[in-house]
Amino acid sequence: MKSKQLNTAFLVTIGVSVLVFIYLVFLGYDEIKTLKDIIKIIASILFPLPLLFFTRFILIEHFLPKNTNEYKLKNQKPATLLLLFTVIVFICFMQLIEYLTGQKLEDHLIFAHLINSTTISSYVLNYLLYNNLKVNGILSGILLSLAIHVFFLSV
Repeated sequence: MKSKQLNTAFLVTIGVSVLVFIYLVFLGYDEIKTLKDIIKIIASILFPLPLLFFTRFILIEHFLPKNTNEYKLKNQKPATLLLLFTVIVFICFMQLIEYLTGQKLEDHLIFAHLINSTTISSYVLNYLLYNNLKVNGILSGILLSLAIHVFFLSV
């Protein structure tokens, strides 16, 4: 029963993710002029799928918690440390990407939308099925680092 529930939630999450990406991509493209534009749209729709598979089969599957008070007390500190670590690592990662490419993240909003939507989809999947504190810490760190980068560090 748990496996069927997990697979149903996973498929629904992928479906919602694809719809969100289609909406965001077409929102960003007023005119599709070349084959390159079409390839960008298809790539941005397919990009989150491997990340969702990774989250479903690696992160969540191998950190399955038993949601007891003891579990929550034991994992609050590691989850907080993972949150802080992830924020620092992803801020550095986004700064490095901007430095290497010489372009701002805001110039490529599709990339920011991909990070945001994929992380939110994974977060919802984790919350609905497991509420794993460590995975929540990592996913929250990614979202927080994206927000800090876009609003405060990108000049």
